[in-house]
Amino acid sequence: MKTLDLNRYLDSIQARKAKLERVGAFPDAEVCRNSGARRSAGKRAALKRADTRAMAAGIAPVSGNY
Repeated sequence: MKTLDLNRYLDSIQARKAKLERVGAFPDAEVCRNSGARRSAGKRAALKRADTRAMAAGIAPVSGNY
């Protein structure tokens, strides 16, 4: 079994993320990855209900494609 130092591991992740950001290969977290084209009607309705509940609670809804 290989033992990892957590701090070194987290540092390596941060270094890789920084390298990807410099070359523009790191995707924007706000970009929807799924177009929603194959989403079922039930899932679409559930996402709309979640948005409605979030807005009623004063919370920004999560971006998504319906």
